[in-house]
Amino acid sequence: MIFPENMTPQYFLFDTYPGYLLQIAPLALAAWLVSFRSRRRRGQAPVPAALGALFPAYLAGLLALALFARFIGDGWYILLYHRPPWPEGEGGYRWLTLVYDFQLDISLSWENLGNILLFLPFGILYPLAYPGTGWRKTFLLGVETSLAIELIQPLLDRSFDVNDLALNSLGVALSTLFFYVLRGWRQRGRKPA
Repeated sequence: MIFPENMTPQYFLFDTYPGYLLQIAPLALAAWLVSFRSRRRRGQAPVPAALGALFPAYLAGLLALALFARFIGDGWYILLYHRPPWPEGEGGYRWLTLVYDFQLDISLSWENLGNILLFLPFGILYPLAYPGTGWRKTFLLGVETSLAIELIQPLLDRSFDVNDLALNSLGVALSTLFFYVLRGWRQRGRKPA
């Protein structure tokens, strides 16, 4: 992803990570609102309900970004420009591409850093949404979520990439470790002497 000097709003919205995040933001916000209202109806206080609703919002955004970004981007393009994003007579989607990449190559790149960052919120937001959850369940559910996304991607004009799975798992591991170590320190500090 390059930010050219003469970048247009169209390039920013449809060809950069911040633009992709802007495209999925309404979906994530809608998921947060639905979850927040549901939690409030069940009698949860406003602050815990707001914090607990962050995980469904994150998960909706994650799935939209990892699985449906192209479809969502095309929808925004059609909405904004009143024409399809592909040239006349071309376009459409290739379903069932079934492309699998099992070659592990964890080099330092923006894409790899993005794969780590994409799953960093998981290890913090999941235990906030479900307070009784232990670190093993949080970590395993994060890895399973990444695996499910990678297995579905070849069906939706994307590819399975073992690097994505490894780096997403690293992101979950780092955030899970951070959350549970911090929570352990806080709990030790609260115990009477």
